[in-house]
Amino acid sequence: MAELTEREIEKIEAERAKIFTAPWFGDLVAGRLGLGDTFWIGNYGVLLGVVPLVVLISGLLYAQLPDLLTPFLRLFAAALGLWRLVTLRALAKARARLGARGAWPIVGLIWTLGEAITAVVYAATL
Repeated sequence: MAELTEREIEKIEAERAKIFTAPWFGDLVAGRLGLGDTFWIGNYGVLLGVVPLVVLISGLLYAQLPDLLTPFLRLFAAALGLWRLVTLRALAKARARLGARGAWPIVGLIWTLGEAITAVVYAATL
């Protein structure tokens, strides 16, 4: 593999600096990113910041207001299910925009739908 030029490295760094900014989230939700970014960062990258916060809040609730823990976790599961549906919509838009064919785009859609359903069911039955 050829070495990257300084200009190519700068372009990559500039692109990475946009991740998790408000305009980037707008692009994600609108399906203007690639399929890989939409699936991986939309489904799991966002959770890198959310899950530690949920664990921290859950621990504080368990210690201080244990009766609020279950409603909080239900709310989080419902919000997660909603986020997965937003990501699913973005995936479908990106797939159509890019004309993606093959099994993997379909697997990504099915996987994201399954996680959305699971989160909503969890919120309803917790």
